[in-house]
Amino acid sequence: MYKMILREMVLKFLVGMSVLLFSFVSHAYSPYSNKELDELEKEFIQQINSSNAVVRNPLAIQYINQLGKTLAIQGHLRSPYFFIVKSNEINAFAGPGGYIGMNTQLILASANESELAAVMAHELAHVRQHHLYRMIEHQKQMRIPMLASMLASIALGVINPSLGTGAIMASMSGFAQDSINYVRSNEKEADRIGIDMLIKSGQDPRGMASFFKKMQENARYYYTENIPAILRSHPLDEDRIAEAESRSEHHHKSFYPQSLDYQLFKELIRVSVMENSKQILDYYQSACTKTGSGIACQYGYALALIDSNQFQQALNRLTPLVQQNPTNLNIQITVAEAEIGLKQFPQAITRLKELHANYPENYAVTIALAEGLIDAQQSSEAAALLLKGIRQFKNDLPICEALARAQAANHRNDYAYFTEAQCQLLQGNRRLALQQLKLAKRLSTKDRLLSARIDAKIDEVKQMIINE
Repeated sequence: MYKMILREMVLKFLVGMSVLLFSFVSHAYSPYSNKELDELEKEFIQQINSSNAVVRNPLAIQYINQLGKTLAIQGHLRSPYFFIVKSNEINAFAGPGGYIGMNTQLILASANESELAAVMAHELAHVRQHHLYRMIEHQKQMRIPMLASMLASIALGVINPSLGTGAIMASMSGFAQDSINYVRSNEKEADRIGIDMLIKSGQDPRGMASFFKKMQENARYYYTENIPAILRSHPLDEDRIAEAESRSEHHHKSFYPQSLDYQLFKELIRVSVMENSKQILDYYQSACTKTGSGIACQYGYALALIDSNQFQQALNRLTPLVQQNPTNLNIQITVAEAEIGLKQFPQAITRLKELHANYPENYAVTIALAEGLIDAQQSSEAAALLLKGIRQFKNDLPICEALARAQAANHRNDYAYFTEAQCQLLQGNRRLALQQLKLAKRLSTKDRLLSARIDAKIDEVKQMIINE
């Protein structure tokens, strides 16, 4: 009960703060310095990286960030970074540095790609209008670490136990009602700009009104305190829905093709949130025998079989899918995963190398090929690939951890410990990073260049710890 009350208090404080904070836009509305905003972004990202609630499936990350990039281009914004949070609540949350959390339940509640894109476009629209800077000008009294913790706690759907009641109450003083009123005055503006992004990116602009109408209808079946979280953080009324419908009425096409990638992405999410393997297999066994179940259902079934180590059964279901859709990355990568499970390494590596040749900068392909090479005991090649990948995806924890595994498999434990230290820093674990660096130092006596890099990093981390 205490935790629920505390959570509601913070939700009231942060209601409407689902807007983006980009370091590259003007800080005219922010009471914080650029250095403080950089620190806020860094600490927020570290807490997201350290959370087990984040879905780290490369194919899912690739899809949602590609969709986000398409929308951001139309909104004249740099690409944000979308992360996926395992949560039973329907909500989305945008934090510092353009890091936006999309809850799994929201994804599963969307009926098509346009509805999902509508929520993402709405969040992007807040950025273009610099709404967050106006909101946090009230919060100059809050220290950066606490603000980062509160934002991360809300994004992840949890309350950080280190945040005391007194601190939360003090931070909320004189601000909660202003925040609520401010959000209500800006939601329609974000809808309008978001709808324009949908139109320009080729999505159905009616997706925005249809999704929020769905949320409003669902809310009627709940008690007030249990309404969908997205309606608590995005106040909704009939006028707002009507205006969104009116803006979309004359700007939609007569037909929008169904996105296969969206359908496959949704099954990736469905499998990721089901912890009981028998339950998810029973679901697909029932769903995929129904008329019109389609490719996505068979794909989801194959994913569930792979998670249950039933690789041959998964491959049997995937083979006709890849024959029908030979250029689909999701299906090709999942076929390779089944082949690796069956230790059919030549086939899997050939498949993945061909994909990488065609899509050399694709995040999901890079990780899939690297993981396949490690499993096939080609760790030297995997490490070389991941070193390129880590330069392209600088703050990516999965690539960092895969590189450490590849280096260890290649019998370069000095490099592996050095890389693992950097992975720990991405999660804000400075003391653990220092331990890894000390281990790396002991093993690097024959590599002067690496030893010098380790010394420099040790000095840097020690200074970080002093400044905590």
